[in-house]
This record gives sequence, structure tokens and C-alpha cells, in this order.
Amino acid sequence: MLVAWQRCPACGAKGRFGKHAVYRKYHFEERIDIQRVRCHGCGTTHAIIPCFSVPGTSMGTEEAEGCLAARAQGASRSKAGSALVKRGMEGRSGRHLEKMLDTAVARAKAIWPKAAAASLHGLGWIAAACGRADHPILELNRWALDHGVNAICFCRVSILFFHAADAAGARSLDPASAAGPAGAVTVVIASNANGGPP
Repeated sequence: MLVAWQRCPACGAKGRFGKHAVYRKYHFEERIDIQRVRCHGCGTTHAIIPCFSVPGTSMGTEEAEGCLAARAQGASRSKAGSALVKRGMEGRSGRHLEKMLDTAVARAKAIWPKAAAASLHGLGWIAAACGRADHPILELNRWALDHGVNAICFCRVSILFFHAADAAGARSLDPASAAGPAGAVTVVIASNANGGPP
């Protein structure tokens, strides 16, 4: 459901999204629909990823964040990733998750070198930059979107910078769509039971 609080990260327009397409992704063993929208203000397309599903993977956010938190507290990879394994993921999923977090934080450090101390890593850097790390995947992605960059945590797309000049052009996830080829945009927008922001 598209609601008025959703803001286009490319141009800042609120409530200007129109349905564009739907694609499917896995959430563990279940296939879920992902709504793509196009901003009527700037023509940019976005994918609305539900907060319970990690972008770019078939993992659930709760299990992935639990694994990352357990590892940060010193748990072994097998113990930290046990919830993922119980849900049908491979035993190496925890290691893969850690690598993906390292990549996301490295990208964020390169884009915002003064956001937090360079000596911090992983969840520590996210907490310092974003102000908290209760839900690091969601928080880092929202922080990136609020700072003019597409969601960078676990997204499989290139880094896109949203500048005021981009509002005149259009970016699309589908190179054959009306907006033409210009890159990919992934938006992670979570909603609570009332349909608003959490």
C-alpha cells in the first residue's frame, strides 16, 4: 500500500508515487511480491522492499540482524547463524551476511568519511553515524536515503547519488522502460501495522 508519508529520495516529493510494476523475490522459501513505483515528480522508479525482508537476499531482517548482533557480541558463526539455518539457509549464510555488512559500511565510509570515526566497523560505525543500531540494515538504508543516496545496505545495485539536477532526468530499474537507461534505484520503506512509518 502506498501512503502519503512516503517520500521520493530522488526529488523529495511526498505522495507522488504511482504503481509501475511488480516483481517477485524470495523471503526464505516463500516468494513475495515487491511493488515498484514511479515518482510522478521526477520519473524515478523505486522498489518498495518490506522491512521484514533483507534487500538483495532471501533472508528475513529479524534473523539477519540477530545474527549480526550475536557476532558483534562474540558468538561463534554457527551459533550466531543458527536462526538462519533453522529457516533453511546454508551454514555459511552468517559469514556471507558479515561480508555484506562490511561492504555496506565500507561504501558508507567512502561516501560519508566524516559521519563517524574511521576506526569503527560494522554495527559500531552504523550506530555512530545513524545514532542507533537497533535495526542496522533498515537504519543504514534509511540514513543513506535521507542523505541523497540509494539504499546501500545489502542492495545489489550501484551507488546512485540523488542530486537536485536528477529531478529533471529520470532513472529506472528497467532499461527498457519509458524513463530510459540510467541505473538502478532501490528504496527500503518499512511500514507498521497501521501503514505508516515505524
